[in-house]
Amino acid sequence: MSATVLSAYRQEAKVMRCRMNARLAVVVAFAIPLSGCSGGKDREDQSEIAADMASAELPKTARAYVDSFITENPDRCFGKVELEKAVLEPRGNSIGVAVPPTRVIIAIDGSGSMAGVIGGESKLQLARQSARGFIDGLPSTVEAALLVFGQQGDNSEAGKAKSCRGVDLLAPMSTDRARLTAAVKEVRATGWTPLAAGLERAQALLNTSAKAGEQVIYVVSDGEETCGGDPVAVARRINGGNTRAVVNIIGFGLPSKEAAALKAVADAGGGGFVNVQTRADYERTIAEVRESNRQSANAVRTSNAISRNAVNAADQVSDASLCISNLVDGESKRMSDDLSARWKRGEKVPFSSEALRLARERHSALLDRAAAFSKKLGSDEEAASSEMRAAENVQR
Repeated sequence: MSATVLSAYRQEAKVMRCRMNARLAVVVAFAIPLSGCSGGKDREDQSEIAADMASAELPKTARAYVDSFITENPDRCFGKVELEKAVLEPRGNSIGVAVPPTRVIIAIDGSGSMAGVIGGESKLQLARQSARGFIDGLPSTVEAALLVFGQQGDNSEAGKAKSCRGVDLLAPMSTDRARLTAAVKEVRATGWTPLAAGLERAQALLNTSAKAGEQVIYVVSDGEETCGGDPVAVARRINGGNTRAVVNIIGFGLPSKEAAALKAVADAGGGGFVNVQTRADYERTIAEVRESNRQSANAVRTSNAISRNAVNAADQVSDASLCISNLVDGESKRMSDDLSARWKRGEKVPFSSEALRLARERHSALLDRAAAFSKKLGSDEEAASSEMRAAENVQR
């Protein structure tokens, strides 16, 4: 309240009191001294009244003053975060991948016996279809390669040496599915069965891995090793070494002795073995592989969704904290600068203490709101993660 306004208020109050006392003097039977109307005690009373009125106005004045520095709505600092939920597919598995894979190698037997027939269809044709089935449903980020062993030379004694050295990489390790599919057509049924050499070549394509089973080798063959190698030893080295890869084998029409030999390779490689005798066996096996691949894709979807939720939540919390901090700093600085300027000019600011208290109260509430926002968002993100993990575990 300015000095001019306060002076006018005091004068008006004094006149009103004098008039009231004059009326009372007429009514009562004895005179009341009216000396206070012109000074002394009356001036003190009027000062007290003015002080009381000014004091009553301070909170409203201080509130209006603080509000004049509020230029932004803090609601804008607290955006809504839409947390993801991974969409999962069911799975069945007897031969496939147990953990989300990073690399898959398909190794096909190119021996002459692969020209044989099962259920009216050649083993070679089934092997080509298998190659496509192995990658069907895998996450797009998984690298895959295709190699064939024994395709060179021929299956005669004269062609054995060349065939046993023949391990060809038809599609190098990549995420290019079109290239892999095109390479499948190049597989031929030609020579002998250098399974051990094929596994060694596959091992060379793998990386060092800290997680068992995230690299997988699928072998398609219709017979045991015929080039003198030791595929069991190689498979054990692949699975137990720094690649920690799994070797799965699908055999076509194997007699019991050869089936046992290939199963021993799969066992050493930590994988599964299936001996396909009919078209129905083949369909069931490939369906299981596809389901296994989809389960791996589910795990990847879950992991990716959880990671994205965590990043989005952290970003939102950081943005909200920075936004509120900037808002508080801005309001505080503008009000502080204004008060300083008023005091420098010698202007009395009776509401300054109350204004500063109200500003601190507002800013404390905003910081508490930011902390509550962070806590709730963290709780929501963890709940979403737990829900997705539980859903993914049901499919295991």
